[in-house]
Amino acid sequence: MCEVSTQPGRSIMERVRLSSWAQIGARVALARERAGFTQFQLGDRLGLHRSAVSRVEAGQRPLDALELARVAEVFGRSVDWFLTQPASVIASRRDGLSRDHDVLRLEDELERVSRDVELLHEVRTLCLPVSLLPSGVSDLDEAAAGAAAARGLLGVDSGPLLDLQGAVEKVGLLAFSFDLGPSVIDGGYVRVGDIGVALVNGTADPGRRRFNLAHELGHHLLADEYTADFGVGTARDDRESLINAFAAHLLMPGPSLRARWTQLSAGCEDFRTRLIVLAAEYRVSWSAAVSQALTLGLITRADFDLLQARRPTPADYFEIGIRFEEELKPVALAPGYAQAAVRAYRRGVISADRTIELLRNTVTAEDLPVANETPLEALKPDFESIA
Repeated sequence: MCEVSTQPGRSIMERVRLSSWAQIGARVALARERAGFTQFQLGDRLGLHRSAVSRVEAGQRPLDALELARVAEVFGRSVDWFLTQPASVIASRRDGLSRDHDVLRLEDELERVSRDVELLHEVRTLCLPVSLLPSGVSDLDEAAAGAAAARGLLGVDSGPLLDLQGAVEKVGLLAFSFDLGPSVIDGGYVRVGDIGVALVNGTADPGRRRFNLAHELGHHLLADEYTADFGVGTARDDRESLINAFAAHLLMPGPSLRARWTQLSAGCEDFRTRLIVLAAEYRVSWSAAVSQALTLGLITRADFDLLQARRPTPADYFEIGIRFEEELKPVALAPGYAQAAVRAYRRGVISADRTIELLRNTVTAEDLPVANETPLEALKPDFESIA
């Protein structure tokens, strides 16, 4: 049974059903533009003249059910995508963002994932606990305190915070890593009812992926509704700077890092070697490790400048005898989400094809378990709770 504050079996996002062919045509045009098709190319795939496509997009030519299904197939989208507006939390920000291709791709992925999360919630196979920080973050000290409080919520008070993707589900955040390409996009966040959805760019290096997810966790715990993050390591404004600080302290808490630094100092005089060990143990990028060491006073500004210019190589890790374990390698699906998708299939509430779509083609039909045939009587409690 789902224990979130939204009501089971009901929509947890604000979806606006389109009411005119002009609106539906605009969605067709948007999908075409994002796919990089001309009207002629789309018409060729649909068996329509370019002028017919133009009239469809202008709302002057209705689509029958088969044509709409074909349009959805061409663009790899659901039919419902063409019949509804995006979630309001995404749509409300679109006018204020660049029409850059990278932004549009991030928004597309966030919208798709949010719809899939909504589906699994509505069929009652996905539920997560709800947690927020007790107070906001208005300065660097509060960012560090907020990170400590977040670690308490995650059940890891000290030391490295490993398997971050799994850990964040304890506070109601589903984390995904997709290959968004070598773009300026680091990740994004959207709130789906009480559930948070974070998407990080899997193209980034392993340490940066974890930092980006920690950053999105900050947005989640501070009850933001939607963010599209560019250059997470570089603050664009005071709020982003504070969330960066939150992320750094979450992954590398001061007391733990200082204690480990002192321990390593006993057997190693070279501070660069010590930092390589810390970066590997805490699974953070070199830039993040060096910056946090400076923040905590473990190194000087001169040391910082020197270390930034001497980034470790694979040979350095080999020589020290330590490995950097990767997390969030794409495609990485939130564990609770993936479990909910398979559970929905086993219960017979979604098809094999839909399950494979939800799991982003990481499985085949042969990989899926045998679906159960659930007696109607077994579903009676669910209907009673909805009524």
